[in-house]
Amino acid sequence: MAGFDQELTRKELKIPEGYAVHAAVAVGKLGDKSTLADYLQAREEPSPRRPLSETVAEGDFNL
Repeated sequence: MAGFDQELTRKELKIPEGYAVHAAVAVGKLGDKSTLADYLQAREEPSPRRPLSETVAEGDFNL
């Protein structure tokens, strides 16, 4: 995601020097698909994905 503040991210997550922040990802939850246009509702199918718990960490930097 473009437009995030790298230095603020480093400070808030306590990321030590020597590590670089290259990207940010917005995470959300599924909404009611009835609010989508018909053509988008037709495309709305579950897809197999790795659980977020295997991909992301919560809280301060801890490696």
